Amino acid sequence: MMSYPTNYNYPEPLRIWPENMNGRGDVYANFSPTKDKDWLLEKGKTYILKYRFLVYNGHTSKERAEAAWGDFASPPVVKIKLNQLNSN
Repeated sequence: MMSYPTNYNYPEPLRIWPENMNGRGDVYANFSPTKDKDWLLEKGKTYILKYRFLVYNGHTSKERAEAAWGDFASPPVVKIKLNQLNSN
């Protein structure tokens, strides 16, 4: 679970419920940007929160996880420069 660096209250605190929380064996985890800090939402403003999940089967390496984080948090910037032909 990854939270984007421009999200409100980044790095956002997590809310974790243990398996025995509701007596059913559920495990629950989510980002909670307002867990330790108030957030005034103003009428007419747009708020964006970005998240990404790295999903894999089995085990992954620290290097692969760090690479996935880097690709999410600092994506490459692509600039396209059009060549203008001189018609003289």
